[in-house]
Amino acid sequence: MNIEQLAAQNPWWSDRELVRKDDKIKAVLETGERVEFPLMRESEVLIGPRQLGKTTALKYDIYKKITRQGIDPHSIMYYSFDTARSFDVISGVLDTFAKGSGKSYVYLDEVSFVDGWQRAIKGFLDSEKSKNVIMYVTGSSSINLKKELMPGRKIRFLEFLPLSFRGFLRSFGSERLKAFLKSNAADDFKGAVKVAESAASHFEEIRKWFEIYTRTGGYPDAIFDYLKNGRTSDSLYDVHWNAFVSDISKDDKSVEIATAVVYGIVECYSSKMNLSNIARMQGIKSHVTVRAYLEAFEDLFVSKGIFPVAGKKYAFRKERKTYFNDPFLYNLFARKANIVDKESEPKIVEGILFSHLYRFINRDKGIAEPKTSVGFCSGKKEVDFVIGDFGFELKWQNDVAASDFPKIGIKNKILLSKKGLQAGRGDVTVLPVQLFLSALRDRGEGEL
Repeated sequence: MNIEQLAAQNPWWSDRELVRKDDKIKAVLETGERVEFPLMRESEVLIGPRQLGKTTALKYDIYKKITRQGIDPHSIMYYSFDTARSFDVISGVLDTFAKGSGKSYVYLDEVSFVDGWQRAIKGFLDSEKSKNVIMYVTGSSSINLKKELMPGRKIRFLEFLPLSFRGFLRSFGSERLKAFLKSNAADDFKGAVKVAESAASHFEEIRKWFEIYTRTGGYPDAIFDYLKNGRTSDSLYDVHWNAFVSDISKDDKSVEIATAVVYGIVECYSSKMNLSNIARMQGIKSHVTVRAYLEAFEDLFVSKGIFPVAGKKYAFRKERKTYFNDPFLYNLFARKANIVDKESEPKIVEGILFSHLYRFINRDKGIAEPKTSVGFCSGKKEVDFVIGDFGFELKWQNDVAASDFPKIGIKNKILLSKKGLQAGRGDVTVLPVQLFLSALRDRGEGEL
């Protein structure tokens, strides 16, 4: 590895003030440092979708270390593998930099499509050179990740996800709302009900922000674009679509088939999917191919499937539902599929509810740890989401009543609406979905 190549990506080695001239840092500073994806104090592998801000998160952490924590710039190294595809490049970068005895910080960006990247990092962690190194690694795909998770080594594998609605409020809400959220966060669903009820006085502000969130989701570039222009620009949609196409191609998948599967998801969004019907209608060879692409979408953090609950077991052979991992992705793919659905808002909100329930119950788990599943009740009495002895039903309308929750044997029934609030009456709690989502504590919140 040529030291000049490393120096080109680390201009602060020659002048610490040059960190302020980095385009990613300038963008953060120009927007008032309102969005932050904080890194932990230990080595991490962060895997998440493209165009979310992983590179910005690394650069901003470097900026804070140099300008605010007084850390020696020469002990900090950043290297992007966005165009590199060689295992040897990773080893070369690490061997060239990690030669000192003092504490140092290594930031390796977009390594997940480099063949054998885990082996390169594992080899480094097993060497004496890693003794005083804190390492942050990012990637855009979990494909093949579970083949080598470096058991026993001091590095965590975590998902790097879009801002939750709570995170969105903590970044863009009023100071009064931020203060409330800082002091009120739920660690379980019963606690979420209590926090949501106490947030009633903030409802009007939370409701207005939720309207924006259904359009932008938790993608910072989409949020700032919308707040500036009152809409999401065509060019921004193009950037995210091109990132999706790039990742599909890197996974040796057909962009044409991927586009057809995306169309199928949007067409039956929030409803059960018949994979054979999608294959037939989209001209795809078989339902097996559709399933393979849905699995690839999960690896790329695009969407997630959910299955019906039969008794206390998940019926994985039954028809599934599939939700995009963020409302921005629904808007992106509906646009690219040229599908105009005037009744899409309730479906989008249902997708938001699912992603938040899933994230909340698995917020402290590493990327390969067994996850708690979210299911749904199907049949004569349907319930949108079931987790253990909790059932969640969404009625995206102003006027609801406890009787709107299906009469089914679930101990804890939570009915989520646009505006309805009715607690402590019978076995059904009625809450505005916006307040409920605002109460769900994020991973790592309050730890730093």
